[in-house]
Amino acid sequence: MVDPPTIQPAPATAAASLTPATENRLSQRPAQPLLPARLVAVQLGAGPGQPAPQPVTIAPSPLPLPFVSRWAVQVVAGPALTYRTLNTAGTGMSPSPPLLPANSTTSPVATLERPALGSAAQVAVRRTLGGHWSLSAGLGYAEYASALALQQVHAATGRLVPNTPDSASTTGIHRRDTYRFVTVPVRVGYGWTLSGRWRVGLLAGAEAAVYVGGSSTEGSPCACQSQTWSFAASPYRRVSVGASLGAEARYRLGEGGRWELLAQPTATYLLTPLATANTAYYQRHLFGGAALLGVAFNLP
Repeated sequence: MVDPPTIQPAPATAAASLTPATENRLSQRPAQPLLPARLVAVQLGAGPGQPAPQPVTIAPSPLPLPFVSRWAVQVVAGPALTYRTLNTAGTGMSPSPPLLPANSTTSPVATLERPALGSAAQVAVRRTLGGHWSLSAGLGYAEYASALALQQVHAATGRLVPNTPDSASTTGIHRRDTYRFVTVPVRVGYGWTLSGRWRVGLLAGAEAAVYVGGSSTEGSPCACQSQTWSFAASPYRRVSVGASLGAEARYRLGEGGRWELLAQPTATYLLTPLATANTAYYQRHLFGGAALLGVAFNLP
């Protein structure tokens, strides 16, 4: 019987001689940067007896809705350019309105009045009635004014004449008549949203105006001396009724915020004459245009 061939093992020295060379090559190889690990989900097919995987639908998160409030408190204030219309004087007994010579004609001092700067302020509560309509009411303050510029002639007659450039024999007189009221405005608004945070609209309404005092030159002997009036003692009507017309623009601060910047240019006309019927004062109808600016806060 022939014996099977015997396989001789490799010499140990040869294996030992390869190990240092291999380690040397590995040590000289540049270090490779580590790649970030990422988990990968592998969807396997359904096996025998297993249900097929069903797709999962994830609904997107809804966008934040703008804050909607039906009640709001607003505060506005600003300057106003004011004037008056002038009708004939009443029939009661009072100092006669002075007549001034001007170009050989006589003119009442009241006709020489000019527009002047007044002011207005309001605090109101607004109720939103729907998508477009709103109703507001509150408490306010209004000052109407007119300016008067005269020249007093230093002569025996001591007459007053309208303002002239000749100052050698005259004295300039500048007066400002004021009429102050506490008002109760009620307004209806119609508005619409332009885009995003902007909203514009129109306003119309009425207001009750309670006379609380002021000063005027009418009724003085020369129509050049200011007289101060109060609520209790004055020749003027205590309560007047006016009409108003205006516009508004609102800008909401922040997405879904409660605060708004507010602009309300408003014109107001007093329908009732200022002076009572039993005086000889001229029947003035005051009017003015106010540039009201302020803020509004939407209640929860």
